[in-house]
Amino acid sequence: MNEASNSASADSKSLFVCVGDISADRHTAAVLSRMKALAPELKVWGVGGPGMASEGAELLANCHKFATLGIIEPIKLLPFFAGLRARIIQEIKQRKPAAILLVDFGGFNIGLAQLLRPLFPELPIVYFISPQVWGSRPWRINVLKRCISKMLTIFPFEESIYKNHGVEARFVGNPITMTVPGATGPVNREQFCQQFGLDPLRPIIGIFPGSRKREITSLMPVLLDAVSWLKAERPELQFVVSRVNSVTSETLEAMLSRCRSKQKGITLLPPGENLSLMSASDILWTKSGTTTLEAALFGKPMLIFYRGNWISYWLVLLFKRVKRIGWPNLLAGKLVVPELIQLDCRAEQLVRYTRDWLDVPGARQEISESLKQVKGHLGQGDFAENTAREVLKTVGYRTAEAGSTEKLPE
Repeated sequence: MNEASNSASADSKSLFVCVGDISADRHTAAVLSRMKALAPELKVWGVGGPGMASEGAELLANCHKFATLGIIEPIKLLPFFAGLRARIIQEIKQRKPAAILLVDFGGFNIGLAQLLRPLFPELPIVYFISPQVWGSRPWRINVLKRCISKMLTIFPFEESIYKNHGVEARFVGNPITMTVPGATGPVNREQFCQQFGLDPLRPIIGIFPGSRKREITSLMPVLLDAVSWLKAERPELQFVVSRVNSVTSETLEAMLSRCRSKQKGITLLPPGENLSLMSASDILWTKSGTTTLEAALFGKPMLIFYRGNWISYWLVLLFKRVKRIGWPNLLAGKLVVPELIQLDCRAEQLVRYTRDWLDVPGARQEISESLKQVKGHLGQGDFAENTAREVLKTVGYRTAEAGSTEKLPE
């Protein structure tokens, strides 16, 4: 960051944004795109990733470099995060933004909000993408009540939870419904197969091992064992692995090169083809997280898996307040698709369920129908438009319903 950026004029309208992972960065980029159209003179700066940068935001730190997994792993980065908070506070003192926008990243952003509120009691703090206070550590909602000005939720049920606790909140829509093409129509399977050297007449199993190195190194050995097992039984199966970004690309390629006997028959997709793979696959193997929600909109049978550090896992068990971890099961309120967690995350489990579904197409169809109902739990609305307007009102712009925006008088 150059000196000119550091000395940004304090009286110019600016918005500080803090994002901590690539998925949230992508959603925030969509919001900033709408903001630029509505209020092009607004300066945006803060912590984020390549999505925010592509929309013209000035980054103090790139979340692509410090995105972490679990509870124990981030402890190694505590000195870094402490330094980052201190730098953020200093920059806010100097730049005097009109408002703060915190996005997801609860482990960092809730603590940041606690530090900011007493230092800047009049500064509006908007939180977009709620921490899952309903699923784990419910006391955090009381902390948020003291620290933030408004919560913008992406699930309809979250709005009422916050309002019942005295927190101003609005459901703005879910990013998944706007970004997943499966909501409007599938990709052409034949074209997808032709592009990546696959046979459209043979079963395709799409594998989504995660977006972080820690996930890849923990989960891929199990997944490769299951692939080897099933390929020995059913050589007609085609396994296709998703690559989310360049970081996971390098890790996946390294792991596959060390397991040459198991990589035969595995296709490694280039980054950016996740949704196409979901649409073209017959069965999905996916790590728990947002990917399971995307997959549900395609109505594809899936196996959800998770395996992490044992201390992290026991802490999750201690604090969680829901029975399930997969979004399709959480939203449906019942077990729609299997969850293979920790000790259950074994090759034989992946093989067993996959084998059963291949042999009984009716079971796959029943799961598909149940998954298609999940979309109804996500509500309606353009999250980017709604979020942009909510934040701009906080910053000091009056937004009209038809789409015009005017600056409020000083």
